[in-house]
Amino acid sequence: MPVKRFGDWNKAKAKLAGNPGMRMTLAIRKATIKNALLLVREIKRGIRDQAPGGKQFVPLAQVTIDRKKSSKALIDTGFLVDSITQKIMEDQAFIGLLKTSAYKDGEGESVANIGAIMEYGYSIETPSGTVVIIPPRPFLHPTMEKYRDEIIENYRLALGSVFM
Repeated sequence: MPVKRFGDWNKAKAKLAGNPGMRMTLAIRKATIKNALLLVREIKRGIRDQAPGGKQFVPLAQVTIDRKKSSKALIDTGFLVDSITQKIMEDQAFIGLLKTSAYKDGEGESVANIGAIMEYGYSIETPSGTVVIIPPRPFLHPTMEKYRDEIIENYRLALGSVFM
């Protein structure tokens, strides 16, 4: 089956002749940085508002509220929220909790492990045989899902600016 071309191929040829490679690389990098900063800001905001991506957290158990003296999930010292970061690597970005993040005192579980427990939930069997269930309180994925279209649009605009 033959392929039929449509559109202004002369214009496309002219745009590509200007070697847009470096401009495209820079445009993608700028969009990646913009998107990473957007996600970090909105993930932190979602935790503080207790509804990342517009999805309310499962309420804390009363025993947890009594122990913490607060009904806010994922916020005790604020260190987990403050540890949410972005790392730009060429044309991609990491958004979340770095494995190297540790609590200031260096004690206990790594911040990334705590974040994974909060994101996906966890069950712990105590020495007495009681099972404690920590329900999932996702804070990364709902935010990324909510802003997916905006992120795609940022890349579309960045690429469009190269060929204007």
